[in-house]
Amino acid sequence: MAGEHEVLESVFIEMDPLVHGFAGVLVELVGVGQRYVLLETAAGSGNRLLEFRTHSPQLARSLVEADLSPTLTHTAELDGEAYNR
Repeated sequence: MAGEHEVLESVFIEMDPLVHGFAGVLVELVGVGQRYVLLETAAGSGNRLLEFRTHSPQLARSLVEADLSPTLTHTAELDGEAYNR
């Protein structure tokens, strides 16, 4: 990310490498000028899993809360199998 930015929230989510393929994810909500950026980075490799940009602080906050909520299970069909995070 170029330019000035402020990390608004940063949370590490521990995961099981045998189940998820990596040990955890760093979830960050960053303010960049008039934008908000949600970043997800794999802990061990540093690979960027998600970079979502929006001008809406409400949308950014709701995505972070959904990502961190233990009661929500996100499921999608990928090649005939369910993917749960």
